Amino acid sequence: MAVKNGVALNWGGFDKVVGKASSKMGDTKKALMASIGEALVSSTLKRFDAEEGPDGKPWQPSKRAAAESGKTLTNTAELRKSIGYAATASMVMVGSNNVVYARIHQMGGKAGKGHHVSIPARPYLGVSKEDREEAMAVIAEFLAGTFKA
Repeated sequence: MAVKNGVALNWGGFDKVVGKASSKMGDTKKALMASIGEALVSSTLKRFDAEEGPDGKPWQPSKRAAAESGKTLTNTAELRKSIGYAATASMVMVGSNNVVYARIHQMGGKAGKGHHVSIPARPYLGVSKEDREEAMAVIAEFLAGTFKA
């Protein structure tokens, strides 16, 4: 085939490597998302220990924690224990599994009978700078494994 105005490339097997990597990735994208989900859950649990949000800002201590010299959001640890992830081949979601008061602690707002109690936001979900770096490392490791001959 004659090419008039173009560039000729000698693939040198590159097309085969990309094809192999593509088929591997098709089989394992959900596994990649699950690995990222596990990393994000681990980071979220560390936030409970540090009592801080994804932005590094400390949570306002709860009245119970202040009175008992304890930790905020860890009295029963129900919320902490409920953190999990769901992964598909194209996304990962991290959140609480069926704890009714999860949203009020994340977002803040009025709670209690008659909504007379003001709960400050204590964000535990989110993606920090370190989380992004960890996700990129997981992806880089995945891609390195995918492109191995």
